[in-house]
Amino acid sequence: MIPVRREVHEEIVKRLLSELEYYKAITAKFEKKYGCSLDELERKIERGGVPLDKHEIWEDGTEWRNAVEEVEKLRKLIEGLKSLKK
Repeated sequence: MIPVRREVHEEIVKRLLSELEYYKAITAKFEKKYGCSLDELERKIERGGVPLDKHEIWEDGTEWRNAVEEVEKLRKLIEGLKSLKK
């Protein structure tokens, strides 16, 4: 393991927390816009397809999925970094 100064460790965690909040805001925006969870939206798309005039739903779903995946990755990274500090 490479030793990291405390200030550097804290700055990394701070930046990751900021990035986490950014992606959480994206997920909240889509939850509000569609009034459902991402899984529910994906099930609706799977059942009914995407109307040609509503292609935005597909694009939003992709962006939403990416944001959800980033939230999970960032949470794991932050937890790992916080556990190293102990």
